[in-house]
Amino acid sequence: MKFFDDYLGQKNKKNHAICGDYCICERTPQGTIYIVCDGIGSGVYANISAINCASRILEMYQNGMSIRTASEMVAAGMHRARKEDIPFSAFSVAVILPDGEFTAYSYEAPSPIIMQDEQATVLSPRFYTAGFEIIAEVYGLLHFGDSLLLFSDGVSQAGLGHGYGNGIGSEGVSDFINRNYKPNESVKELPDRILEMCKSMSGDNFEDDTTLALIHCREAEELTLLTGPPSRQALDSVYVADFMEMPGRKIVTGSTTTDIVARELQKEVETLSLGKAFGQLPEYHIDGIDLVTEGAITLNQVNNIMDEPVEQLSGNSVVERYCCMLHEADVIHIMVGKAANTAHEDLIFKKIGVHLRKATLEQIIAKLKRKGKLVIERYY
Repeated sequence: MKFFDDYLGQKNKKNHAICGDYCICERTPQGTIYIVCDGIGSGVYANISAINCASRILEMYQNGMSIRTASEMVAAGMHRARKEDIPFSAFSVAVILPDGEFTAYSYEAPSPIIMQDEQATVLSPRFYTAGFEIIAEVYGLLHFGDSLLLFSDGVSQAGLGHGYGNGIGSEGVSDFINRNYKPNESVKELPDRILEMCKSMSGDNFEDDTTLALIHCREAEELTLLTGPPSRQALDSVYVADFMEMPGRKIVTGSTTTDIVARELQKEVETLSLGKAFGQLPEYHIDGIDLVTEGAITLNQVNNIMDEPVEQLSGNSVVERYCCMLHEADVIHIMVGKAANTAHEDLIFKKIGVHLRKATLEQIIAKLKRKGKLVIERYY
């Protein structure tokens, strides 16, 4: 499965504490959307303009509008800002489908660059009008190892007033990559290297807010979490068979769920730890499964420490190893059985602050998405 990493390089305009550029990346099973907005001017007003623009595009897309239509509507609306004192922002937005096919739209923004086969190339746009404004459209396909670069005009206009009439342009960025980037180097360092080049070209200053986003296609690290018995016992065999066919590492969470998996696979459950020590929970083993744990309390503890720094997770407990596996994965498939567990509604669980599985999973999923993970949910 393809996963689209994003690496952001960003510097504020000299003598400004707030950047007037703003970026959003969101991943869904339908695709990855990346938005780079450049608010007019600099400082707080530019930042507000950029946030407003990015939020409008994303909201339209989330509500089912095509990214083309959303881009056209936002660009057409910007025409008023040329005559009225309302927020104005340039933008570039790319939507990348799971197979790597992408379409990008730019308004008053530099042409994107694609890196393929050890070569950076400026994408040639098709221009068309939206109302009184002009939009540029490009498209392509990202294979494993390819990258797409979106950036603000702080990058393309580097060198302006320092020997480059209109700045280095997208072509100058492309040339820099081809001269300086080696295939064995990590692409995640490239945005910062380009920013340093922009600074050097502009008299050792950033004379505009300068933002560069690199979206890199690579093989995803996948993880599947199975928790809770399905809504009907007749679904047990399908539930477990689907789980075992999933790629990557696997976690089973819940005593009843563990029994179902063991029964359907006709395998023994081995007890690795009874979890009697403080902060330790029971851990089991089923051949072919990477981690097998207790249910509600484990999920609650995972949720409690999800936002702790990874370096603080020693891996000495099943909960910490659980969190480490979530942090290491790019794509997390969560398979949830919908059968209600009335035992978890007992007063004793409420006394010790253990929330129901559904509520805890919702919180964990929200945290994973904020960390840039692609979360795919399936219910049985």
